[in-house]
Amino acid sequence: SGPLMFRNYLGGVAGCHFVLLFLVGQSSYWIKTVQEFGLSWVLYPALLVIVNDTMAYVFGLTMGKHKLLPRLSPKKTVEGFAGALLSTVGISIPLLRWVLGKSIAEADSKMYAKLALTLGVFISLVSPFGGFLASAVKRAHGAKDFGKLIPGHGGVVDRFDCQIVTAPFVFLLLKFSGVAGVTAEAAAA
Repeated sequence: SGPLMFRNYLGGVAGCHFVLLFLVGQSSYWIKTVQEFGLSWVLYPALLVIVNDTMAYVFGLTMGKHKLLPRLSPKKTVEGFAGALLSTVGISIPLLRWVLGKSIAEADSKMYAKLALTLGVFISLVSPFGGFLASAVKRAHGAKDFGKLIPGHGGVVDRFDCQIVTAPFVFLLLKFSGVAGVTAEAAAA
């Protein structure tokens, strides 16, 4: 009973830390992003994650032959990962223009294009590892999904697991790229 009890204890501690990281970590970065740069900069990466997840599924289903990480996510494929990368990067600039809802000044056009492409690449190559981390936690606890609210999609939490790594990256990227904050935009208006 000793090793099993210790394993259960460690599982509980790991689960608690994961929840804290997930809820407090990403939430604090999204709150700071909304306060300093506006809600659009939370909505835009969330939409890119949805595009990336959806296109990974479509490309994986239609062309997937090579498993990406079979022990963590048995259905994810290299072809899905690559197709999602191309799709997400391809939609990143027009999607940013749509989300911002204004014409980007010519002087800022290159900066916003760089931000869009940077986020598209990051969300395609790095953010899925938030999902893989969540999958590792689920597998460690013998669960297939976090819930059943969205059948076949792993539950509501699976829609947000990529945000673990995306939220801090977006905030820091905006902070150090020279994007005008909400207060600067309001003062200019």
